[in-house]
Amino acid sequence: MDRNRRLSARLCLLLLGLASQAEAREPQPCASRLLDAVARQVGHDGWIAPSYESSGPFLAVACKPWPDDPAQTVIAMAYLDPGDTAVEGERHPHLLLAKADSRSGRLLERYDSDFEEDASVAVGSDSLWLDTARYRLSPTVRAFGVVFHSVARGASCPEAGFDNLLTLVVPAGDGKLRPVLNTYLDQWRTLKGSVCSAEPGFEQEVSHLTLELGRGRSNGFADLVVTSRVSDGETENGKTLRTVKRTLRYDGERYPFEEYSDFWHRQ
Repeated sequence: MDRNRRLSARLCLLLLGLASQAEAREPQPCASRLLDAVARQVGHDGWIAPSYESSGPFLAVACKPWPDDPAQTVIAMAYLDPGDTAVEGERHPHLLLAKADSRSGRLLERYDSDFEEDASVAVGSDSLWLDTARYRLSPTVRAFGVVFHSVARGASCPEAGFDNLLTLVVPAGDGKLRPVLNTYLDQWRTLKGSVCSAEPGFEQEVSHLTLELGRGRSNGFADLVVTSRVSDGETENGKTLRTVKRTLRYDGERYPFEEYSDFWHRQ
């Protein structure tokens, strides 16, 4: 394989590894009536669908029936203020994560946050995906989350990377939700050489995290077990190098864990 082909293969495999989780997920469409109602509750006159071809105030959206109550819908929405015409990479989107009444669209519980786009973070129309796995933290509390996939191109020859930021939330009372965990599900790092070099001996590690409930309980909430499957990144699925687990114990406010985790690093 010549130098250019080796470089292209490495770059493509890195991109495939970080994006494969987002691409494999099923679509999470929203009812237009619900979207119109939610759009009005965040200060807009109505709903305008996001797309690759045209920009607008609503950058991304995902909806999913709440498993415990089909009369409720979970929604994630990234949107701009009315009149904001900033271009991709320079925008300051708002992120809404909420439960809504499925018929009226009235927001029942919500968590609002803001972020800035830059060279490594940008919102596309398919950037949001809702995670409603069985995060039954207590007999009365079931958490859910949103995974944010960035469409930013990033650096041309990076030594490390990250994608698919999970935010897990629980009810906080008074119609609010609050985050208890934020972490990137996918990361990679270079151990030897460079992704943009054709020199032999290049080494990298790619980590993909999954969550499950643990057997223990701390401060009223079930423990979470984070599992990292570490692969070599040489193929799309990658050769598994090792599997590393870490148990997270709720401290009364959050599950202490890094946004950019390193427990999976080779010692």
